[in-house]
Amino acid sequence: MVDILWVLVCSGLVFLMQPGFMCLESGLTRSKNSINVAVKNFADFGISVSLFWAFGYALMFGMSHLGWVGTSGFFLTIESAPQLAAFFLFQAMFCGTATTIVSGAVAERMKFSAYLLVSCLTSGLIYPIFGHWAWNLKADGLAGGWLGQLGFTDLAGSSVVHSIGGWISLAALLVIGPRVGRFLPDGTPEKIQGSNLPLSVLGTMLLWLGWLGFNGGSTLVLSDRVAAIMVHTVLAGVAGLVTALLYSWSRHQVPEVELLLNGSLAGLVSITASCDVVTTPAAVAIGIGGGIVTLATRSVLERFRIDDAVDAVPVHLGGGIWGTLALGLFGDLTLIETGLTRWEQVAVQLLGVTVAGIWAFGITYLFLRLCNRHFPLRVSPEEEEMGLNVSEHRAKTEIYDLFKVMDSQARNQDLSMRVPVEPFTEVGQIARRYNEVMDALEDAVNRTNAIVTTASDAILTFCPDTLAITNANPSSETIFGYLRDDLFGKPLLSLLTPEDGRETADSPLGQLLYDGRAELVGRHAEGFDVPLEATATKVRVGDHIFYTGIFRDISERKQAEAALAQANREITLLNDRLKAENLRLGAEIDITRRLQQMLLPKERELQQILELDIAGYMEPATEIGGDYYDVLCRNGQVKIGIGDVTGHGLESGVLMLMVQTAVRTLLESEESDSRRFLDILNRTIYGNVQRMDSDRNLTLSLLDYENGRLRVSGQHEEILIVRANGDVERIDTIDLGFPIGLEASVADFIDETTVELNAGDVVVLYTDGITEAEDEAGNFYGLDRLCAIVRRHLHERAEVIRRAAIADLRRHISQQKVYDDITLLVMKQRCDTALLQNATASLSKEM
Repeated sequence: MVDILWVLVCSGLVFLMQPGFMCLESGLTRSKNSINVAVKNFADFGISVSLFWAFGYALMFGMSHLGWVGTSGFFLTIESAPQLAAFFLFQAMFCGTATTIVSGAVAERMKFSAYLLVSCLTSGLIYPIFGHWAWNLKADGLAGGWLGQLGFTDLAGSSVVHSIGGWISLAALLVIGPRVGRFLPDGTPEKIQGSNLPLSVLGTMLLWLGWLGFNGGSTLVLSDRVAAIMVHTVLAGVAGLVTALLYSWSRHQVPEVELLLNGSLAGLVSITASCDVVTTPAAVAIGIGGGIVTLATRSVLERFRIDDAVDAVPVHLGGGIWGTLALGLFGDLTLIETGLTRWEQVAVQLLGVTVAGIWAFGITYLFLRLCNRHFPLRVSPEEEEMGLNVSEHRAKTEIYDLFKVMDSQARNQDLSMRVPVEPFTEVGQIARRYNEVMDALEDAVNRTNAIVTTASDAILTFCPDTLAITNANPSSETIFGYLRDDLFGKPLLSLLTPEDGRETADSPLGQLLYDGRAELVGRHAEGFDVPLEATATKVRVGDHIFYTGIFRDISERKQAEAALAQANREITLLNDRLKAENLRLGAEIDITRRLQQMLLPKERELQQILELDIAGYMEPATEIGGDYYDVLCRNGQVKIGIGDVTGHGLESGVLMLMVQTAVRTLLESEESDSRRFLDILNRTIYGNVQRMDSDRNLTLSLLDYENGRLRVSGQHEEILIVRANGDVERIDTIDLGFPIGLEASVADFIDETTVELNAGDVVVLYTDGITEAEDEAGNFYGLDRLCAIVRRHLHERAEVIRRAAIADLRRHISQQKVYDDITLLVMKQRCDTALLQNATASLSKEM
């Protein structure tokens, strides 16, 4: 009775391998197929046990006919034979294990009905027949099957159970093919990530527990060999796990979970045949070999584009073949008791492996090929994409509902749809987060639509091939003169003049499409031309490609540019006249110096600025300087400029005059946008510099003052803000602009920053002629010394601060020659801006 109890306990342990395989396979496949994978493991167990009871047991363990097939024991009755009942139950669990191996290999693409057909073939014919050849016993206890008679040995089924399941899996995989997306067209494998790896780890641990009964119970008696068998089983599994771990770390730099799980299972499969006849070191070696063989088999399958969803073939077929051969290589011949020499035993083991392959693979492949011609074994691509949970079992999940709403949103572009939320579930949390994302996306789209709708520029979307307009904002009607509905379908070319509408690489339209930016001339519906600044971006949304273009009416800018061009022509004409008259160079210098002095802001102009106390100073290093500063007041706003032209002398002085004229012209044209102001100014100066064939350029910062607020743009030296309490703030302008006259366009480099001024705050503008002025030892005057002198006279008037700074600079320079122009501009906030405005308003009423 002890032996019967042992076999029954081991039968229960082997049964645990069924939920172990279910957890392993469900975790290694995608969640949309998890129900299908689980129910296949459950259904194939019922089919295999029922067929094994009806005739599988008889074919396998019945009275042998010539060593080929059993002939007794059909529809087995066991009421009066408890030992037979225990043996039948134990072997039925083995049959179920061999059958369920196929489930994971063909997962995610095989019809449920087709899989049941394979299960019937496996448990009703292939497994019991080969099991008869290897395991059937005569009445006297000797081998009855023809393979067993030759000396073939396999204690617990490395070949009889595992490689048989592996051969059947390989045949099925070759017939049904890989999953959609598993391999790229060039054959490169794409990993399909499992849905629940912790569940797979649990399944593997259940398989380990079941394997103890699998191998330990195969003795059929509770003998002193059982303990060693179990130890060998565990050590081989551990050896396979460590082998896979080291391989994964060395090859992929990470321990891949799937490799660790399958490496351990490969070690268990490999030791299954010989765990009772090998030494402990040999068991470890067999486990290591199982891990290596499995990894190699996995690579071979990928090379030939064979898609095994859970690596069942590498584990059970590769490990099974190796384990069967390893018995002949490492087994103790005295314990095997076949009477064969070692190499005779290896040859018999190899014969058994070959016969198993021909029998299991050949029958399965021929049968499935024939069935597939009349009854497709694989689900359709649409059903595979949907998932077998729904297509095969109509088992909808929360994930399915989530994807259904997503698909509908993708088709209909209806952002108002929301996913139903199931509380207290992970998918419910995902659905809630998805709805929150959709809320944010819908809000962002609405905001974008509001911006597009209210934008003053025309925004058009058009096709990349025909350039037909597909959408337009309301401002398009104003700029082009057509109703929005009339613009839809109209080619973009019809909105441009014939010259600009040519779609060539060097035409304005070609520049727009290829470079993304161009100036065009549009044709208004009433027939007049509209100068346009256009930008275009090519957008790809999935397979849909279109252009988004922004068209800005720059008529006012063109007028300002014309005015600037006229001013430039006048300046150039003046210069030509001076040259034509062949005046002495000294006279030219004197005229230019006078012009510089004349164009500097006058004291009366500065006094008209009530909010600011301003004092300026400019001293050229030679007769003519390249420094520039100006203070201009218009309509209550004050624009202050300070710059430094490279070099000295006449050429730099002329360029400074050009800048002063251009700034005044732009101010008169009421250009207030800093980016456009500096961009137009730069293009004007750049054109003149190119015409003059000069290498001059200048750094230039422009400051706009109004009501105690100072807006700064353009690149120059740091701006000093000395607060009334003595704190010093330094504004770095390096990121606010680009040297003027160096490049044709600087619009992309221009930025702006704002400073709030309070009563008593002092703003100091300067050129590097001050900070880089050297004493006789070659030491710079420096910015810190300038800050210190300003702080010392902080509560004095601007003129006093200016004089103190220049005097201190003189002391520093002493007898040293001045090499650079010296320019200093001090501005002090007179009092609180709001109070000053109220006082001005009261004064106006009294007057």
